[in-house]
Formats: sequence, structure tokens, C-alpha cells
Amino acid sequence: MLRKVLHGVGVLWGTLTLVFLLFAFAPDPARQFAGQNESEETVEAIRMKLGLDQPMYQRYATFLSGLFPIGLCNSRLVWTGLDLGNSYVSDRPVVDAISDALPATVLLAITAMGIAMALGLCIGFGLAMMPGSTLDRWVLGIAALGMSAPSFVMAILVSWLFGSVLHYWTGLPMTGGLWVVHPFQGPELSWSNLILPSLTLGIRPLAVVIQLTRNSAVDVLNMSFVRTARSKGISSFRLLTHHVVRNAIGPVLTSASGWFASMLAGAVFVEYVFGWRGMGMLMFRALEQSDLPVVLGCVTVVATTFAAVNVVVDFAYGWLDPRVRLSSAR
Repeated sequence: MLRKVLHGVGVLWGTLTLVFLLFAFAPDPARQFAGQNESEETVEAIRMKLGLDQPMYQRYATFLSGLFPIGLCNSRLVWTGLDLGNSYVSDRPVVDAISDALPATVLLAITAMGIAMALGLCIGFGLAMMPGSTLDRWVLGIAALGMSAPSFVMAILVSWLFGSVLHYWTGLPMTGGLWVVHPFQGPELSWSNLILPSLTLGIRPLAVVIQLTRNSAVDVLNMSFVRTARSKGISSFRLLTHHVVRNAIGPVLTSASGWFASMLAGAVFVEYVFGWRGMGMLMFRALEQSDLPVVLGCVTVVATTFAAVNVVVDFAYGWLDPRVRLSSAR
């Protein structure tokens, strides 16, 4: 367990260091904010205000120290909270901006992943019981198309089809966030705005879960212990629920964890098309305005989620498959 946690921390540190270096060598944002015709004195003043006049190692140390919510004060450990700097554009703390936008993206990712897992596992295990059939070939072909379709293309198609062409029957809007402002009642939740972006975001992981579940279950069904169980007269349903699911779900769980973490970053185009005001929209606006602290903060959240989810999945994988625990112990 300690080795897996340290590995996750190492991957997180390497990722954040690489992203910091990429932003450190980006074009000077102070010149962009000041304008091309401003004097060097004005540009230097903006650079000093943004902290860009400091050496790179000092900025790097400040960035890493802001990731630790505990600090020393009078030889005592105190809670200082996260400090990801302030936005170049609004001068607002990046932590506050992400805190406002992250819940909407997490809700979108959980809903999309829940749809993908629920449908993908049921369809995948069902196809595994009839490999090579016509239905099996058709569903796998459609899944291959869904896996290869870019998210921004599917977002435009889904928004146009269900939000415009079929709006009379679906009643779903083309765009809108989780909160809408009613002219008389004020802000109120609009759950209907969640349907189309979550379906769009869940198309690609749904296709992957279907294929992985089907292939993994077919491999398990061809193992000797399953043939032995069949020879004892165990029903197909009991065979599937008691023997196949636990042995076949490992690769699916690993893939689903990566997809869930990537949704926090991959939701940029989906949120932009549907007007869903989450972290993806925040990152898009920050990239558009060269607001590097906000972009770096969003990347930090995504990278931390990746590392944490992978560590948790390693533990879950060992619980599902005792052979993994034995091989790790050796």
C-alpha cells in the first residue's frame, strides 16, 4: 500500500513539474495584458504585480508550497489551506474559482460515468453469453463508432438533434447550466440541462466499457473452472453473477477509473458546446485569456484526481482478484 501511494505521489509531482515548466516557457503574459504599444516600464510593473519577475526556481518553490495545506507557524503545525495563486485577469484566488466550478463538472462526470458503467456492464455481460451472434457483431460495431467519435463532434450533433430537431418531443434545451436564473423566483436548479451533456460525455466510455466487459467475460467463460461449474449444472445466471463478474470486472474497473479522471479535463469541449458552467468552461476561458494560474490550478486538480483514483483502483483491484495481492506480496 505504501509503495502504491508513493508511486502515485511521484507521478503527481512529475506531472505538475512538467506542466509548470511548460507554462514557465510560455510567451510573456505581461506583454499581452499591457498591449504591444505600452512602454517597457508598464510591462515590468505588470510583471512585478503578477510575480513573473522572480526567478523560476522561486516561482516553482512557491507553487509547490501552495499545494501543502499545512505550514509552520511559531514552531507549530497550522492549517493554511491550499494556495494556487490569484487569477491574472480577475485577481481572484484560483482556489475560489475552482471551488465554484468544480462541483458542476464532478456532477457531470459522475452522471456520465454512471450511465456508461450501468449500460456498459449490462450490455457487455449480455453479449458475452452470445459471442459471435448477429447482435454481438452489430453492437460491437456501433461501439467502435462511438469510441472513435470526437467529443466535440458528438456534442454538436446531440445538441442539435435532441435540443433543436426533436425539442418538441424531448423538451430538452440545447444549452444551459445546472443553475438558471428565474426572472421572479431567482436562481433554481435545472436538472434537465444535465441530460444531454452527460449523455454526450458518456458515449465514449460506454463504448469502451461494452467492449472490455464483453471481451473479459468471454475470456473468463473459457476458463477451466467455469467449464467445471457448467458440468455441475449451475445455471447461466448463477454462473455469471457468482463466477464471471468478479473475475472479469478488473480490467473494466481500471479503464473506468482512467476515464472518470479524464472526464474532468475532457469535459472542456462538451461544457463549452452545452454552456455548462463547470471547470471545463473555466479552463477554456482561462486558456483564451492566457490566465495561466487558473489553467495550472485546473491541471493540478485533474492530475491529483488521476493519481488518487489510480491508487484507490489498485487497492480495489487487489480486493477483487486475490492473485494480484499474492503477486504484489512476492
